[in-house]
Amino acid sequence: MTTAPRLFISYSWSNPTHEQWVVDLATELRSSGVDVILDKWDLREGHDALAFMEKMISDASITKVIIVCDKIYVSKADGRAGGVGTETQIISPEIYAKQAQDKFVAVIAERDENGKPYLPIYYKSRIYVDLSEAERYSENFEKLLRWIFDKPLFVKPELGKAPAFIVEPMLAKAATLSRAVHNHPAQGSAGLAAQAKAFQLFVPVRHISLSGGSF
Repeated sequence: MTTAPRLFISYSWSNPTHEQWVVDLATELRSSGVDVILDKWDLREGHDALAFMEKMISDASITKVIIVCDKIYVSKADGRAGGVGTETQIISPEIYAKQAQDKFVAVIAERDENGKPYLPIYYKSRIYVDLSEAERYSENFEKLLRWIFDKPLFVKPELGKAPAFIVEPMLAKAATLSRAVHNHPAQGSAGLAAQAKAFQLFVPVRHISLSGGSF
């Protein structure tokens, strides 16, 4: 049985509509087997908000962190303002310092007037997941789930062994001869030439000079 990955969502309380969008995303993720930690569910009155944020970023049991990006989030992140600014001060060193950069991903919730995604400066060169377009939401939500569960769509095949004819030179000659033999003479002069060339790999042709000419 697959262990449910634990995931924290970092976002801005931009407006009620955006907050509900985040809650809906978190709910959909939980319905898909992801143990989502969200401040609206897990942070209560009397709790230390700063300690909560630090724990979510540094806790080893939190395997994934989603950074939901909209205009206000990016403004606060770049300006180090409010709770988002505090989270940014914690997140950005983590992203820059770790070689295995598979814990954090930006999720695009909004684009600017030119169609460009809102991204914090520290995340500009990194790959993101775009959930800002309704027509591609399902497709990209699947990409997000694959990232969370570490199950990419395209998996690099296992590295095989070099062919025997590469390792053993004589086998290379045999392979050449075999291919030439399969070129039936009916294929014309090209097939005969290939057979003759391959045969010379094993039996060098010697020219014997006689008075009547060369053989």
